[in-house]
Amino acid sequence: MSDNVIPFRHKVKKTKEPVPAVCELAGLVFKEVIIMGENHEGQVQMITTVSDPAEILWYMEAARFGIMTGGVEDE
Repeated sequence: MSDNVIPFRHKVKKTKEPVPAVCELAGLVFKEVIIMGENHEGQVQMITTVSDPAEILWYMEAARFGIMTGGVEDE
């Protein structure tokens, strides 16, 4: 591995029915959500309650930073 590649040692575990479980939990916990995923046709799509594109990008960058620094929790 070259010096400019950062290895990701953090793993995320998946439940058997992850989409219904995540959506139910999000409905109880969050006041705003951004859900990104792959539909049944293989296209990446997003559903969100956030209307401002700049705020969506801020959330996405905050999530990326959390993943890169290991701020990922198991279920």
